[in-house]
Amino acid sequence: MHRSLSIKVYILYLNLQDMKRYKILLPVILVTVIAIVSCKTVGRIAAKYWLKREIKEFVSNCEDKASALIGIEKARKYCDCSVDLVAEQYHDYQDAKRISILEIIDFINKCK
Repeated sequence: MHRSLSIKVYILYLNLQDMKRYKILLPVILVTVIAIVSCKTVGRIAAKYWLKREIKEFVSNCEDKASALIGIEKARKYCDCSVDLVAEQYHDYQDAKRISILEIIDFINKCK
């Protein structure tokens, strides 16, 4: 009987240790995920100069134009990168809207 009680207490102790570990681990994971997701748009250089909707519009238009030349997967990757380079050079979004596909490709090449 005494041994059985000792085993139950030990199991309870292990469960409490696991809970303490999860109480620390869960907030760390949540903060990391939130930081990664928010940095994708907010932490980018383009956000210094352009509105969020302008960034999304540029990336979408870039993908539409570039996908015919390099495929949709590569276009997504490189347009997401090039938006920061374009915004850094063209602080006014209206100017950036007028750049040619060749200029976009030049920016995309800088992302490789």
